[in-house]
Amino acid sequence: MIRRQRLFALLLFFQAVLFLLYYYTAAESVIPGDMLHWKILETRVHTSSSPIEFEEADNGHNESRGIDTRTSEGMTNSSEEDPEEEEVLSPLEKFDTYARNIPNETVAKEKFLADQAAVQAIPTEAPGWVFNKTAADLFRKGIVSDSRFVNGNFVVTQGLAENVGLMPHTQITKIFDVPKKFLQELPKESPFKTRHFNTCSVVGNGGILKGSSCGKEIDASEFVFRFNMATLDDKYLKDIGNKTNLITMNPSMIKYRYSKGKQAERTIDVKALMHDLSPYGDSYLLIWAFLSGRHARSAGYALKALQENNATNQVILPFPLVTRSMMSFWRENGLQAQRPSTGLILVGLATQICEEVRLYGFWPFHADRSNRRLTEHYYDNSLPTQVHSVPDEFRQLQRLHNTGVLCLTTHACQ
Repeated sequence: MIRRQRLFALLLFFQAVLFLLYYYTAAESVIPGDMLHWKILETRVHTSSSPIEFEEADNGHNESRGIDTRTSEGMTNSSEEDPEEEEVLSPLEKFDTYARNIPNETVAKEKFLADQAAVQAIPTEAPGWVFNKTAADLFRKGIVSDSRFVNGNFVVTQGLAENVGLMPHTQITKIFDVPKKFLQELPKESPFKTRHFNTCSVVGNGGILKGSSCGKEIDASEFVFRFNMATLDDKYLKDIGNKTNLITMNPSMIKYRYSKGKQAERTIDVKALMHDLSPYGDSYLLIWAFLSGRHARSAGYALKALQENNATNQVILPFPLVTRSMMSFWRENGLQAQRPSTGLILVGLATQICEEVRLYGFWPFHADRSNRRLTEHYYDNSLPTQVHSVPDEFRQLQRLHNTGVLCLTTHACQ
C-alpha cells in the first residue's frame, strides 16, 4: 500500500514538472514592451539563414506566399459574415493569460507593502522644472544617431524598406524578404517628415493617474501619445484626458483580439478592430511589426483591412533600426533589462518630433509618495512581466527630468 502511494506521488511530481516545463517554454513574450505576459500558441520557426521570408511557416508546404492580403485569400470584413458562426468575445476575454496576471488580495497587499519601502528610497524629482533645449537636442541626437531616421523619419516607408531593408528588432544579421504587395501598402514618406510639435504628452498607463485630475493638462499638448490600446472610458477622462494623436498596438493584439477562423492570421475581424479604434478618433495606429515574419504578416493584414474599409486611422510601423538604436542607447546608459518597455521606446520616438515632451502615468509602484495604495494600471491591476525593468527605467526618466530633457509628472495636476 505504501509503495503504491509512493509511486502515485512520484507520478504526480513528474506530471507537475512536465506541466511547468511546457508552460514556461510555450510562453513567449513579444517586443517591445507588453504590459501583459502573453502566451504565443504556435511556436516560431527560427532559422540561421537569411533572408527571412514572410511565409506561412505552419502550412505544411515549402512555398513562400508572402503577405498576400487579397480579400479572396481570407481578408474579410466581419460585417459580411454570419454573426452566428462565432461567439463574440470582449477583447480581454481573448487573452488566455490575462486573468493569471491579476494578483489575489494577499499578493496585491504584499506588492503594496514592498513598494512602500521602495518608494521611500526613490528621490523626488527636482522642483521647478525648466526645459533645457541644449540637453534635449543632445538626447534626441544620441538616441537616434543614424541621420537617415532623424526629424520624424522613424516610420517604415516604401523607399526605406527597399533601399535599407527590414530586419527584426533584435537580430542584426537577419533581413526580411519583403513582398511587393506589402511595400505598396506602406506610405511613400513619413507623415512626420514635415510635422513637428512644440509640446507633446506621452501618457503611460500607471495607476498613479487615478485621481490625478491631469486630463486637461494632458489634452493641452499639441500631440498626445497613448499606448497598448489603453481604455478611454468616461470614468477615467478627468484623470487621463481623451485627446489621442497616436496609439500603439502590439501585433499579438491583432491575433488574440481580431483574428478568427481557420486562417486566423489572414482573417481580420475588421469591424471589431474599427470599433476598438473609434475612441481614438483619426489617430495614427503604430504597430510594432518586425519581431518576426509572423508578426509582420499580422500587421500587414490589419493594415490592408483598415485601408479597404476606409478607416480614418493610418497604420505606421516604426523602422527596426530605429528601435534597435534606442535599445542600444539604453543599454549603454545602464539599463540592464532584457529590453525596454513600450513606454520607454515611445518616449524616444516622441523626442524625434516634439520640442517639449511631458510624461504622465509613468510610475511603476503600487504606492505613491503619500503611501496611497495604487493599482498597476489606471484601469486594472494586471502585473507586468519580468522582461522589463520598469523601476530602473523610471530612474532613467527621473535623470532626464532633472536635466531638463523632458518633464516627468508624478503628482496630481492643478
